[in-house]
Amino acid sequence: MTSLASWLLPVLELVGVILFAILLVSLLVTGLLRILRRVSEAGATPSWRLLLALRILVGFRDERPGRLRRWIPVSGQNFIAMVGTAIGVWALIVVLSVMGGFEADLKGKIVRHSPTITVEPPERTEDEDAPARVAALATDLAATPRATATEPYVENEAMVTSPTNMSPGMVIRGLASGGALEGLWLVPTTLPKALRGLKDPVRLLSDREMGFRKKAAGEAGDVPEAVADDGGMPAIVADTGRSGRVLPGILLGEELGRSLAVGTGDEVIVVVPDGDVGPTGVRPRTRTFRVSGTFVSGLYEHDLKTAYVAIDEAQALFLLSSPNRVAVMLDDIDGLAPAEAAVRDIVKRDGGGEVRTVAQANRSLFSALLIEKIAMFLVLGLVILVAAFNVFGSLVLITMEKSRDVAVLRSLGATRGGVRSVFLGLGMIIGAVGTGAGLLLGLGTCAYIVFAGIRLPAEYYLRTLPVEVRAGEIALVAVAALGSALLATIYPATSVAKPSPADGLRND
Repeated sequence: MTSLASWLLPVLELVGVILFAILLVSLLVTGLLRILRRVSEAGATPSWRLLLALRILVGFRDERPGRLRRWIPVSGQNFIAMVGTAIGVWALIVVLSVMGGFEADLKGKIVRHSPTITVEPPERTEDEDAPARVAALATDLAATPRATATEPYVENEAMVTSPTNMSPGMVIRGLASGGALEGLWLVPTTLPKALRGLKDPVRLLSDREMGFRKKAAGEAGDVPEAVADDGGMPAIVADTGRSGRVLPGILLGEELGRSLAVGTGDEVIVVVPDGDVGPTGVRPRTRTFRVSGTFVSGLYEHDLKTAYVAIDEAQALFLLSSPNRVAVMLDDIDGLAPAEAAVRDIVKRDGGGEVRTVAQANRSLFSALLIEKIAMFLVLGLVILVAAFNVFGSLVLITMEKSRDVAVLRSLGATRGGVRSVFLGLGMIIGAVGTGAGLLLGLGTCAYIVFAGIRLPAEYYLRTLPVEVRAGEIALVAVAALGSALLATIYPATSVAKPSPADGLRND
């Protein structure tokens, strides 16, 4: 019984949401139709064709109107077509905006924690001028259009191990302390204490490792001089019987620290596979680091596979005479193409090197996001297509009912083009009402999501559901809905205008 209730409750909730959505759309469509009815009764239209189309649409009269029919001034087929179009537009706008929010959040995090453009100078072994050459290249790259920062850094692959686990395939980055890249990549996501420990590894030693201990209550006064503690803790005194090792600091991603089961002050070993050459051949090179803290970028893969050290420690670890990368950070990824061209010209002029953009480094991810959005647009667009078939069927019935009226209109002097324009306008009004209702509900729903802040599970690395409304996507949805209604109208409008007045009145 419990399993049946657990299965039935989500189904009932889903049905309730669907019914509420249909009711909300129906109310909004009815409101727009009653406005059009007022316009029709007032005759406030720019042409007789549009006025006649409005009269045909909202002048519907039922022989036995019920209470609901009195409120809805159109036929059931037209009303269903409008509601279907509105639901399709509503769903498309909300889904595309939410997907756009996830895409913008993901791309923003990738761009904020990776170089927008990476320049890798050519490797020259035992080159004493390499540091000056890399620094000169970074200075020249500062002239890149829309560049906010250019700075050399170290990046290479290694493996990090702890007493309980290991993490292969890591990326170790070496940054200059207090530099632009540290301010962009680490300062917003890392505690200042961890950055201070990365800069000054002595801060990572505990009191016991530094040879101090807490002063016991009532301890004699001939103990060595006490050292005040900034946190208001009891004073600590020297204990010459202990000493600690000063190890270089390393900053781990939060997921990496959790995977290795280490925290601030713990020791980890960094293993470089292509290390020293020994009697038995190439052997891995290892070095011990002390964890200065963790950072949280909001990207699971980045937090699991990235660690930061001081730039001089990274050069010593990878046996580099100078930084092996130069990062170019732009203020906006939309200006990537001209900036990339400018960077390639500068690199070619300064001696060559490899240039790689963040879009190229994450090409598969960005392509997957685009394909997913296109697929979602096509799938949800089927709702609009179904509504267009409703428009087609509704107009076919109207043309059959109005054949005599059309013949009278033709006998009064209306041309085939004029009659065709009337029914094309009729189909466009049906599509416009549905599209307008869907736009209002879609944008209103996006605004509600933004202001209400719908909470998400912690697994999504996001606190609230992201939404980004893009004018181009909204316009594309509106054009698709109106275009479907127009295509569905072409055949009925053309067929009703073909017969002559005599053919239309022959059976009367």
